[in-house]
Amino acid sequence: MIHRLISIFLSALICAPLYAADARPIKWSDLQPDSSALRSAVGNLNQEQKTRLMRAFQQRQQKAIVAAGKLKPADLSIDINTLLKEDFNDLEPLVTKIEAFEKKRTTETQTSLNNQVVQLDGYLLPLKQGNKKVTEFILVPVIGACIHVPAPPANQMVVVQYPKGFPASSLFAPVTVTGKLLVKSSKSDLALADGSSKVDVGYAMTANEVREYQASK
Repeated sequence: MIHRLISIFLSALICAPLYAADARPIKWSDLQPDSSALRSAVGNLNQEQKTRLMRAFQQRQQKAIVAAGKLKPADLSIDINTLLKEDFNDLEPLVTKIEAFEKKRTTETQTSLNNQVVQLDGYLLPLKQGNKKVTEFILVPVIGACIHVPAPPANQMVVVQYPKGFPASSLFAPVTVTGKLLVKSSKSDLALADGSSKVDVGYAMTANEVREYQASK
């Protein structure tokens, strides 16, 4: 979790005729807010400073665990006690900014993408099927999302209507979806192997094309 949080800041166009000239290829990160200032602040740290920053996050998490009574001071390991005694006061402003932005990054949608014709790669989670084809699904960035782990943030899921249908036999392969993206919050009932789950979705799309993903050469 900590490495993912820090790495956030370090870090073949074939379309149907109707949208061939207009579809804008986007990445999943484009669906979330960005902060170039924070990315620059973290990116300019040297390796020792980045290590201290990660330890500052770890210390804050451990303090919260102890404060919540989930772990007693007497049960803490030597390493954790050492961590809790370290002084990270100089990093507190940056840690606070990153935590505040992380909350924003995982909750807010990008209104500038509303009504934009886009092309996005991902994996589909079926919602409606018929005649061995999927006509409605949730597009997600990673395979198996929502099945064995907590669902991705709402701004990392798109509920897609595709009346033409996509072959159900290809559900575990990545796909490329083209269509008009809408910023639209909704809840979807996702059928799982052990029941169902209602998930929050931040975007919607009626797809003009759904095809198997092809890596750029």
